Amino acid sequence: MMPSPTEVPAPPPGPGVVTPFAAPPRDRDLRGLWIGLGIGGLVLVLCCVGGALGGGFLLGGLEGVARSQLSSVVDDYLTALRAQDYETARNQLCPEQQRIHTVGWYDQHYRGSEVTSFTVHEDEVDVNLVQVPATVERRGQGEVLMTFTMLQQTTRWVICGGVD
Repeated sequence: MMPSPTEVPAPPPGPGVVTPFAAPPRDRDLRGLWIGLGIGGLVLVLCCVGGALGGGFLLGGLEGVARSQLSSVVDDYLTALRAQDYETARNQLCPEQQRIHTVGWYDQHYRGSEVTSFTVHEDEVDVNLVQVPATVERRGQGEVLMTFTMLQQTTRWVICGGVD
């Protein structure tokens, strides 16, 4: 009798005949498996701890860069006021504040009470509220603590509050 084309013929009888799918050999000692899993687990834990520490350092570094950038804008603004360069000072403001504070406003507001000195408190910058404190001394008015509210406008930071 001939096998049908869909039937698989049985292997021929005799020595040396191997079944088509023999079971793979199995290690009797599982020590190597456990050592490998232990090393893999240790590497995973080290990677997680390293990632967490690296992320913390990255965030701390980014916060320092933000503080520096925010402080720099306020420093430029107050330097321009001290030099009575009101156009440069006005350019550090957001468009809303520029509409309110014209060059004439600066001339009128600071005439006779110019900024004589200032200190930007970079270490006290609040990056969450985006505020920069500065101590400003004006002629005849003494020192006053001003807090500038910042806004990111496209690629740069501008002052959008605390100007008055």
